[in-house]
Amino acid sequence: MHPTEYSKRLLSRDEIQAEYGITRRWLELAAHRGDGPPMRKISRRMVRYDRAEFEAWLDASKVD
Repeated sequence: MHPTEYSKRLLSRDEIQAEYGITRRWLELAAHRGDGPPMRKISRRMVRYDRAEFEAWLDASKVD
């Protein structure tokens, strides 16, 4: 996969967990609370995350 295509692909909760170590359950709870990373609701049971938006959210939560 070309690097540009890789960065534009939407990520599942399982992929977020594998790549970033944030558990699927935490993402589910954060979505319910409304304080998690921005996501796309594809269908009733499927959500996806844009990598750039997720990483921006992650960077914004940094504590110095």
